[in-house]
Amino acid sequence: MQARAVLEAPPSPMIGQARLLRAAFEGADMVALAQHIASRANNGMVEAGAALDLATIFLLLHRFEEALKLQNDVLQSHQHFMLRSNVPGARTRVLVIAAPGDLMANTPIDFLLDDPAFSVEYLFVLPGREAPRQLPDHDAVIVGVAYSRAHEPILEALSEAAAHWLRPVINHPRHVLRTSRHGIAEALADAPGILVPRVVRAGRVDLLAEGGALPEGFEFPVLVRPVDTHAGNDLRKIEDSATLREAIHGTGADEIYLTEFCDYRDADGLFRKYRIALIDGAPFLCHMAIRDHWMIHYLNAGMLEDPDKRAAEAAAMRTFDQDFALRHQEAFAEMHRRLGLDYVVMDCAESHDGRLLIFEADTGMVVHDMDSADMFPYKPPQMRKVFKAFQQALSERCRFV
Repeated sequence: MQARAVLEAPPSPMIGQARLLRAAFEGADMVALAQHIASRANNGMVEAGAALDLATIFLLLHRFEEALKLQNDVLQSHQHFMLRSNVPGARTRVLVIAAPGDLMANTPIDFLLDDPAFSVEYLFVLPGREAPRQLPDHDAVIVGVAYSRAHEPILEALSEAAAHWLRPVINHPRHVLRTSRHGIAEALADAPGILVPRVVRAGRVDLLAEGGALPEGFEFPVLVRPVDTHAGNDLRKIEDSATLREAIHGTGADEIYLTEFCDYRDADGLFRKYRIALIDGAPFLCHMAIRDHWMIHYLNAGMLEDPDKRAAEAAAMRTFDQDFALRHQEAFAEMHRRLGLDYVVMDCAESHDGRLLIFEADTGMVVHDMDSADMFPYKPPQMRKVFKAFQQALSERCRFV
């Protein structure tokens, strides 16, 4: 009955994450925007799509508890949404299967398909509820649910339901299940041309019982982080057993990743980390960050302040197809073969012995075109290339149905 109601009810319009992220990135007054959305309430009730937009704004304002509660309240009664930016007569109707959560819970499809040729709808699947075997009308379905421990049951249920879906499926859920940090390490172990640092997922209680001893085969230094964290949050480099004991005692996480540390600095002493999208096995550079510290992310790398770093990134984008991509073409092909994903994004570097050094790979990393064209004039054409490749891959899949 509930599944039929979802199929029959019209999707609720929403702004969507990409446009809200862009507004926040460009300095818009998000509090004022939230007030404007709330002011459109009818008899005290905000439409489901507008309420979901409010939840996204609260996430952007770091009001996480409030955001997730509102999101949960909305999704209990309404799971089907459409982007307000959809235009009539779009060539391809895309249905994105999504899950509740923060801004990294799902693939940021809004950025990839911001084109009038595509209409985008979202269908949310909730924990503990049956995964849909029947879906609203669409030409292609994208599994947007990114891997996390909380999403494992959802992805497992979707893996069974997907056998009943009649249209092309982008990123089959059984393949998304492989994209945990330890899953990537297992899938790519001993792959030619690829180095994935060894990683173990261990319980905090078990690690404490070991008294700071490392698992067999590991040596200091190691990296320690709670499971399901990203962007360097709570990430520490540990040099000895005493510091490891202290780190484990100090974390509130019940499960922890221990990862082999690989020194990937180049001959000039700088670290270079690449974000690359693999689309139907073809690599596309999305950014390159440069820093004099191993823990590097685009926002802490000083790319805004350093024109030399921006020039280096521009050169990397200009020569990528003939240089980096060519140098690692066998590694990218093997990664595509082993993971089986139509679209996956990786953070990577090059090891001292010339292999592709992969730190993580999943379907939830943000790939965007929000950077200032004045500051980064080389980025808009590069990101258009990425988006066009994804759109062409999706269109090709639909063409043979």
